[in-house]
Formats: sequence, C-alpha cells, structure tokens
Amino acid sequence: MNPPLIVIAGPTAAGKTAAAIGVALALGGEIISADSVQVYRRLDIGSAKPTPEELKTVPHHLIDVVEPDEPFSGGTFQSLAREVVLDLERRGKPVVVCGGTGLYIRALVWGLFPGPAADPALRSDLERMEDEHPGMLHARLLQRDQHAAARLHPNDRVRLIRALEVLELTGKTITDHHREHQEQGPFRETRTFVVDPPREVLEERIRRRAAVMIEAGLVEEVRGLLAMGYGSELRSLQSVGYRQGVEYLTTGETAGVEQLTEAVIRAHLKYVKQQRTWFAREGIHIGTGDGLPMDELRTLFGL
Repeated sequence: MNPPLIVIAGPTAAGKTAAAIGVALALGGEIISADSVQVYRRLDIGSAKPTPEELKTVPHHLIDVVEPDEPFSGGTFQSLAREVVLDLERRGKPVVVCGGTGLYIRALVWGLFPGPAADPALRSDLERMEDEHPGMLHARLLQRDQHAAARLHPNDRVRLIRALEVLELTGKTITDHHREHQEQGPFRETRTFVVDPPREVLEERIRRRAAVMIEAGLVEEVRGLLAMGYGSELRSLQSVGYRQGVEYLTTGETAGVEQLTEAVIRAHLKYVKQQRTWFAREGIHIGTGDGLPMDELRTLFGL
C-alpha cells in the first residue's frame, strides 16, 4: 500500500505554496502543482508561480508545461499528474499536491468520466446561441443541472458548452456522470488540508499581491504575450489577472494603474468565492490550515 497523497488546497493567496514547501521539506517529498494557470509557460507574474528560490528548494512538477495557446484540460492534467505520482512512488518520495484548481485535484484523485466525443454541429449551435444572447449558456445549464451551473463561471464558455453537450448526447447531467464515476473509488487515498485564512486577512493578502504583480510588470508581461501573437481570447489570457491586463491595454491604458489594480483585486476576490464554493460542494472542509499535524504525517511515511 502506498502512503496517501498530501493535498494542500485553498483559495488564491492563502499561503498554500509556503505550506506545501514546508511539508515537502519535512517529509523529503516533491510537489505537484494543481494550478490551471501555472501550467502555461511565459505566464509568470500573473499566475504567482513559485519563485526560482522556491523551485530550487523543493522540486515542483507540472509548472511551465505548455505554451499559452496550447490546449490543456483536466484530463491532460490527470494523465500527467498520475505519471508523476507513479514516478515519485517508485523513487520512494512522498507526494504533496498543491493548488487551488479544484477540477485538477478531482481529476488526479477521482479521475474524470469518459464522456462522449465532441459534436461539432451541436457545439456550433451552442456557440451561436451564446453569441446572439450572452448568458444563455449558463441560464440553460442552470435549468437542467443546478450543481454544474453553480460551480461554473457564466463566462466559462468552454466548460458550459461541454456540460450542455454531455447532457444532450447522453440524456444525463455531467453532475450525475461525475457522481457515478466517483463511486468507483479514488486513484489514491489522500489527506487533504485547506489553507484558508480569515476573510479580512485573505483580502489584505490579495490587495498586496495585486500591487506586487503590477509593480513586478504584469502589464509588460501581458503586452509581451500579445506582441508574440497570442490572442486575447485564449483561455490562458482570460484567466484572473491576465484578463484585466488585456482589457487595460485594449482600452488604451486610459483607466490608470490604480483602476487596473482594483480590477485585479476584484477579480481575485470573486475567484476566491468560486474556489470556496467548489471546495464546499466537494465536501472538503474549509479551515485555516494552521498547525498541520506533522508528527502524524511523518508517521504515515514511516519517518
């Protein structure tokens, strides 16, 4: 029997990276990043990737995996992450999973159900519907699958279309498919810790992080990505922070840096709400994450 995976999850700016590095150092393990933006190369400042010093301190996996215009899905993450887990287990290394992308954590631990193949005609119809009546995709999903609609952002066109596609092609909601799939059991047992400071503490951290991102050159990073030919419609550039940077540049920078900073803060705070909702629906306890039981964790790994 392999020891459980240590999962350190939580909202953005909660302190997950520091906690994961501390655990990995104490156990002699390595970290798998479960972050949907850090997988992209060149998206460094806005994704708050671990610093070069942190990356030297503990080996990290699944950071800088693809270019900003390359597709990367929960299924891709599942495949790559499980390969890393198997490799670390062969080498006797404890596995620490760190990130705030709930879908990636679910994909690694529980897998994703093998859904139907894409239907180009159906997708085209759904795309046209959303173009003609913005918000219709989310409204339609809300009528048919409230659980899926609650965890998907109204602007997440890709996942909204997939949820509706699965429903139309199988006659069953994607929520029901996921529930039935999970009944098959997890890929590995896990010990999950959610790092989530009090709201006022987290909000102050987000404000500091946004200011640091702007000072560190977020706008210049986005400008450089656009100059390299990466389109603003890419999922990578529609992520939190990058989307606001794109909007700032496309409006001729008339809003001002202070307004940009506030926009980034608001986007992060909204994302935090979505992350907390996801973890709550997944049945993961939301707590402070303080005082990780290191003695207990060492015992699990025979240390």
